[in-house]
Amino acid sequence: ALLLGVVLVEPVSRQATATALVQIVSAETPSDRNWQAFWRHHLGDWRGRWTRYFPTGELKETFTSTRSFSANVAGTEVVQTNQYLYADGRSIRKEWRYNIEEHSQADGFAHPASASMRGFAFDNGSAAWLIPNLQSNHFAPFELFLKRGEIRHSVGVLYGKNGELLRTASIREERGNPSGKNWSDSVIQVEPWNPVGRWTGKKRQIQPDLSRGPLQHADWQWMENDQSNHFFPDGIILLCPDRIGPGQAFSIRVIWQVDERELQMLTANYDSKAQLTALTHQAFTPER
Repeated sequence: ALLLGVVLVEPVSRQATATALVQIVSAETPSDRNWQAFWRHHLGDWRGRWTRYFPTGELKETFTSTRSFSANVAGTEVVQTNQYLYADGRSIRKEWRYNIEEHSQADGFAHPASASMRGFAFDNGSAAWLIPNLQSNHFAPFELFLKRGEIRHSVGVLYGKNGELLRTASIREERGNPSGKNWSDSVIQVEPWNPVGRWTGKKRQIQPDLSRGPLQHADWQWMENDQSNHFFPDGIILLCPDRIGPGQAFSIRVIWQVDERELQMLTANYDSKAQLTALTHQAFTPER
């Protein structure tokens, strides 16, 4: 199962949460900055829908969810809970607890349910859960997050022990009562499409050691590729291989065309040794 789901046990306001995070010792290390970057943007109750798909794009299952994070006053401990509600009446609840001493590590923040999974977070709310050093004959899960105000979505990808793509997932959520853009109720993948024209904007990167490069200019336009393309509702596209394996570099990319004026992209790049080389976020507007 994808790992990042949550429901608050000790609800707190976003204002109180932000105050708590300010009280943490200033981000003197990359791991401190990484820890703070995620919780600054994602504490709170996130309500939405999970939809899982077979590699062919056919619907596998869909259910509603509440994912929340709550922090202690110092912002050094976080409770994560997943609560899923299925159409047949089933309800599943899971809970995990993080603390900065045990889980904020030099190679990302660790998930209590996985010894190898690490979290990486940008200062703008984009984030990812992934395994930096993939091992053969092991499952390989990925979850990439993009966020805009009080709405966010994540795309999940799961590869089997033999490297074959097992399933994908689209998780669309909102916090509070967001104004402006909202998610549709559609769960069926859409016909292939692509963002049109040239886009220009900024690029930022996180390295496996949590170092961050400077903000850079970036230009982009859609190009045909040999990856597997998955077209989710609400302007979300996943590009990923049908299979991953030793000796072959690969990338997993999520594109979100928020509207005709905004496009975001998050990419996890791996080398031929199945080691993460960089996580890259790009934000674009149409080229004038």
